[in-house]
Amino acid sequence: MEHGVNLIGYSRAEFGLGEACRLAAKSLHSVGIPFCIINFPYSPSRQNDLTWQHKEVNEPIYKTNIFFINADQLYYHYRKKNLKRTWFLNRYNIGYWHWELPEFPNAWVKSFHLVNEIWVPSTFTFQAISKKSTKPVITIPHCMSFDPPVHLNRCNYGLPENRFLFLTMYDIHSTSVRKNPMAVIQAFKQAFKQDDHSVGLVLKINNHSHFPEEVELLKQNILGYNNIFLIDKVFSRQEVNGLMNLIDSFVSLHRSEGFGLPLAEAMYLGKPVIATNWSGNIDFMNEQNACVVDFTLKQIGQNYGPYSANQYWAEPHTDQAANFMKKLVQDKEYANRIGILGKETIMNKYSPQMIGNMYKSRLLQLELL
Repeated sequence: MEHGVNLIGYSRAEFGLGEACRLAAKSLHSVGIPFCIINFPYSPSRQNDLTWQHKEVNEPIYKTNIFFINADQLYYHYRKKNLKRTWFLNRYNIGYWHWELPEFPNAWVKSFHLVNEIWVPSTFTFQAISKKSTKPVITIPHCMSFDPPVHLNRCNYGLPENRFLFLTMYDIHSTSVRKNPMAVIQAFKQAFKQDDHSVGLVLKINNHSHFPEEVELLKQNILGYNNIFLIDKVFSRQEVNGLMNLIDSFVSLHRSEGFGLPLAEAMYLGKPVIATNWSGNIDFMNEQNACVVDFTLKQIGQNYGPYSANQYWAEPHTDQAANFMKKLVQDKEYANRIGILGKETIMNKYSPQMIGNMYKSRLLQLELL
């Protein structure tokens, strides 16, 4: 069997885990590691990203599998035989797993026996999974590199020119209560009046049709604010990159993140980011390169999907977030400085070559290259 990597994941799906798989392809390609991709179609998201279609195969070719399928889904689809048993045999199997809370669920521990080791994108996820893991756990973050489209402008998105625009963006499948858009709306309302046309807040949501009640709640919260704009269309990757490039600041008052891809993307583009100072994103964010928001750790209190009531997550301080919003609008020098330092961090530490070399180093250590 040849040395190289079979990437198995949602390589066409237009959501975070799909993008993670595509970024892995970019990292492998940048350092010349042979690889192929098996697109795993079992995702509720749109499957229109064909960036790496030319690398797709139906059966694994190489000695190493990296599954960009989270622990619970890996076990589920193995049992359902959507993942062929033969794919695992006589190969080194790596699960690239995301998780967003301090405790890895006991119900998912049974997935450990399917893999030889686990890779994770952040120190936060490493700490959660390594406490429960019987297998090696290695931190290898996502790379960041893309060219935003230059032909798109604010008019293409129905957004006004000549005002400072904040953006918050999330997939409703990622659990709204964790992504916490209501806190962003609250902070914006604290910072600016509803008729202030020098500013705007853009809410970009994905997979809205699956959760009509949540979308209705969002709409109720922005009623009367004609400087808050809701975009609920599914965008291509290029359209997302274009939107990110046209705003002035990205905001994420998340309660928890496994890594925080959109935050890193915004920083890569030189946008000042306001974000909760907790969980996966603090690997690349600090007081110098971002507007990090203080928080109080709180018990979740009720079950939300895989996030159980007895776990803890962050409650960001919206007063401080509102002050950061005002400061970015009023102090251009500060906004520029934060944006430049953020961009330097991502370009210097998260380039495809840097991350690709981390892949290569580990695979060489395992004598798999």
